[in-house]
Amino acid sequence: MNSTGKKFEGLLDRYFTQLFSDSPAFATLTAGLPSGEGKLGSLSLAYHHRRARSRQAALRSLESISPRELSTEQQLDRLALRSHLLKESEDYTRARHSLEPSAPGHVLNLMLHELMRGDDLPARAGRNLRSLLAQTPDFLDEASLAILKPERVWLNVMKQTVSGSAALLEGAAAFLRNANGSEPRHSARHRQDARLIASAKKALMRYQERAAGRPLAPRGSFAVGASVLQRRVRDELGLDYTLGEIESLALAEVRRVRALLTKAAARFGRSQSPEKLIQTWRSQWRPAKPLLELYRAETDRVAQAFRSARAVSFPKGDELQVKPVPEFLRTLIPTAAYLQPGAFEKRQRGVFWVNDLSLTKTSPAEKLAEQQQHFGLSLTCAHEAYPGHHLQFVTANRHPRKWRRLFAHAVFYEGWTLWCEQMMVDLKIDRSLALHVQQLHDALWRCHRILVDLRLQTGRYNYEQAVRHLQQHIGFTQARAQADVNWYTAQAAVPMSYWLGRLENERLRQRLLVGRGWSLQKFNDWLLSFGTLPQSWLEKYGLD
Repeated sequence: MNSTGKKFEGLLDRYFTQLFSDSPAFATLTAGLPSGEGKLGSLSLAYHHRRARSRQAALRSLESISPRELSTEQQLDRLALRSHLLKESEDYTRARHSLEPSAPGHVLNLMLHELMRGDDLPARAGRNLRSLLAQTPDFLDEASLAILKPERVWLNVMKQTVSGSAALLEGAAAFLRNANGSEPRHSARHRQDARLIASAKKALMRYQERAAGRPLAPRGSFAVGASVLQRRVRDELGLDYTLGEIESLALAEVRRVRALLTKAAARFGRSQSPEKLIQTWRSQWRPAKPLLELYRAETDRVAQAFRSARAVSFPKGDELQVKPVPEFLRTLIPTAAYLQPGAFEKRQRGVFWVNDLSLTKTSPAEKLAEQQQHFGLSLTCAHEAYPGHHLQFVTANRHPRKWRRLFAHAVFYEGWTLWCEQMMVDLKIDRSLALHVQQLHDALWRCHRILVDLRLQTGRYNYEQAVRHLQQHIGFTQARAQADVNWYTAQAAVPMSYWLGRLENERLRQRLLVGRGWSLQKFNDWLLSFGTLPQSWLEKYGLD
């Protein structure tokens, strides 16, 4: 390695080592390092200023390095690091830390992580959970000082988070009671745990009151603006499209996918809309076995079908556990969810959680209604497990370049899962016509996401208009549309990444399978071999 390459490697080492130290949550949740366990870190103004200085120092170092003297793999890391630094710097420049009251979510995400790992490592999780609870009051009090003018959508999201925290904290209390084993309920340990829970509840309410008491930011302050969104399209999605071109693309895709959906639905009668068809199929579906057994069997079936089709190479030595959501987490997890292993964890074990709320119901009708929420679970299995998120992230976590594992671009990992759903249809892994209609309906939703994301972040849509768009074009209820838009406001360019990433995979398929005669397995293995980076970067630096 030449001196420039060594200088670049030193930059990566210094930056991420400092990031792990400054942000225990990143070290724990993303990297899977034990050094951050049981620590909340800080979200104070001093923390935000310190991180800004670290980013600026890294950017200056990056500017002093000649790209021509870097290896091909270093070129990819250079692009990924620059993208990360610019995004974080933009958020700091517009003082996002003073607009978004995110500290409760920070605390609760770390607690949820411990509760989810507690199913296997109760002693470790209990120790970390008590440490997090003890730090919560001081952490939240300090973080509240950074909130100067909360953005009203984000303030409402925070209030919903605090409202929902009661369920998580009750779950934490139940977990700690179980962890205490046979100790009497009036023991010192039980009393101390109860005090920790009560103190955390009060601190959350105090944070909410302080944030709500601040003057509100102008409406729409969540929007990053056209110039920032354009840069993110270029540097995070890896696309050379203008925003106008993206809108034209999205409108064309809406028309194309809507026509495919209409045609697929017409096989069942022209009087039926796709939404009504899916609703009817869901209401008619009767699970042949208990849901957990069904998910395990379907996960195995889908994985074996992809193996038999030689569509992609499967990682060796990984683990995927399909597990029931613990009782104390049932109100916090959707119908199904995936927990990926940390980038540096030796044991690459993913957990595919199944939340069977029918177990909480008594009447047969109520039980069935809850089970029917899992209709179409084969798509869920392909999306979350094999060959979706689990296979992709476990493969990325084995990349020989250490820091590559920490870069995760949604245009790739969400584009990949939609590509997996399409392969389910193309390879006839699920031959159900109902599944095809459902897959196309979900695809239409992802196409409309591009339009909503684009218009919301450039100020062409206000919050209410974005909600109405999803209600009108996708048939969402107001509550579901609001939940979707709440997320869109905080993740500029991520909602559009799903379908744009799916289209990037198709574009490369045309070039490499059709144009060069690659097999499907060679193509998919090539895509996965670089980590989780924009497809256009792989095309530029990964093809001979």
